[in-house]
Amino acid sequence: MAVLSSEDVNESSVQCLQSVKKTRKEQVALFKAYESTVGQSSERQVAEELGVPRTTLQHWRKRKESIGLSKEVVSFFESPAGNQFLHQLVTALLFVMVQLGGCGIRLVGVLLERIQLDRFVGCSTGSLHKLNAKMEEDIVAYGTTERGRLAKDMPSKKISMCGDETFHPAPCLVAIEPVSNFILTETYSEKRDAQSWSAAMQEGLKDLSVEIIQSASDEGKGLVKYVEKELGAHHSPDLFHVQQELTRATSAPLRAKIKQAEKTYEMSSKKRTVLEKMENSDRKRDNGYTTCSALMSQLIDAEIKEDVALARLNDLKKHQIDVQTAKKALGLVYHPYDLETGESQIAEVISKKLEENFIIIKSAADDAELSDNNISHLEKAHRVFSHMVNTIAFFWAMVAQQITSLGLSAGMESIMRDVLIPGFYLQIVAKKAKSSAECKRIAKLAKSLLAHLELCESWCALPGNMQEQIRAAALQCAQLFQRSSSCVEGRNGYLSLRHHGLHRLSTRKLTVLTVLHNFYIQRLDRTTAAERFFEQKPKDLFWYLLERIPYPARPAMKRIKVAA
Repeated sequence: MAVLSSEDVNESSVQCLQSVKKTRKEQVALFKAYESTVGQSSERQVAEELGVPRTTLQHWRKRKESIGLSKEVVSFFESPAGNQFLHQLVTALLFVMVQLGGCGIRLVGVLLERIQLDRFVGCSTGSLHKLNAKMEEDIVAYGTTERGRLAKDMPSKKISMCGDETFHPAPCLVAIEPVSNFILTETYSEKRDAQSWSAAMQEGLKDLSVEIIQSASDEGKGLVKYVEKELGAHHSPDLFHVQQELTRATSAPLRAKIKQAEKTYEMSSKKRTVLEKMENSDRKRDNGYTTCSALMSQLIDAEIKEDVALARLNDLKKHQIDVQTAKKALGLVYHPYDLETGESQIAEVISKKLEENFIIIKSAADDAELSDNNISHLEKAHRVFSHMVNTIAFFWAMVAQQITSLGLSAGMESIMRDVLIPGFYLQIVAKKAKSSAECKRIAKLAKSLLAHLELCESWCALPGNMQEQIRAAALQCAQLFQRSSSCVEGRNGYLSLRHHGLHRLSTRKLTVLTVLHNFYIQRLDRTTAAERFFEQKPKDLFWYLLERIPYPARPAMKRIKVAA
């Protein structure tokens, strides 16, 4: 056996270090070339032609032979095509399981071990963590560059905004454009006052050709002040928070009252039963004649109290049903178009309907003798009614402004106002209906309204591109009415879930979640929020990452324990 000199050993070490610098993709390609030519020439000659030390090629060969799986599997994953597939697979697992699904990195390693790909890929936490950190950095970079690219060519538009704060535990300010569901800003802040909202939105709206004309949110003072004072936009109250205040004021207190009334009725009923038994026993003892007038008086009094308790219980149950019906009616009447007929409803009509339902709730609360604290919650909700009426008036003012800006004829304006806008609005409402029957009913009403277009000769005479422009303008008008900030409420719930799993959302991780929401998550129509907002299709995020994420590292050599 030949003995290597110290100079040979040093030269071999340097050559090995040089080979380690090659990427995994380059190593696989070089070894494939080595295998295809080693039988035709000597190893030394092939090594010189490839520019790789002979010892390195021998090491690669031994590593391949020691994998311990079938030749077919090893040959595939050690080929350039198999190596590329392995790179795509590991990247997809980290992207889907960790970034989208919220799983831990360890689960990715467990999966690789179970399918025996740990023979080809380093699946330790440290190895996968490096790839995952690089992926998050690339996702953030993608969001910055792609947003800047799309913002250059986006059309100018007037938009609405839904804003809210969530805590985990630092305040996180979230604002979403409700039509496209595009997140305008999602950032941590020390405070949630108007100045904090202003700073967050300035960064979120940077380079965007948009103007915020309306904001739907709760009655948070900082956010409302920012919208009304700094933006000069309309504040639309969230219907859910109004109904929540009414529920807080009436639901639990009425249940407590009913429970107490049931207890009182049960006790009075038992007392009457006991007195009746005593009266019957006295009647038998006295041969059918009652001699105790005091007992008869007690029995009559017990019967009266039982009747009063039963009447009180029935009244409270009726009040409970009336309050529930009135609260639901608030959601049914608070629309610019009547959901039964499709006819328009002006602000005065909405105000009258809202007040009628509030009177039912207030009278029930007064009759049930609810506490002053509960009445204060009712008054708090009632104060928001004026803002709701203002939102209806704002909607009609913006619709009139939009129709006037189109410069249509009187006939086309009538079609847009009485057919297109209500038809599109009812289509939007139908998708959000709670029951299938209600969804079908409203959708049928919308279809019957839009069917009038086919009977209108002036509409049919318009060219196709003009019809599409009018339809698009009518849809924008229908989307102007925003009475809920449910999109941002749902986003807050999702962020809380991710925070619960990680115990902490770093600034980078929060940005990653924002980019994934805007540029990758798709609706059923296969469109992303960015595509709907910018009206342009963004580049595919996954393939962007695949081009930049390095190939996964090979597993470390197994450490063999040697007995002393």
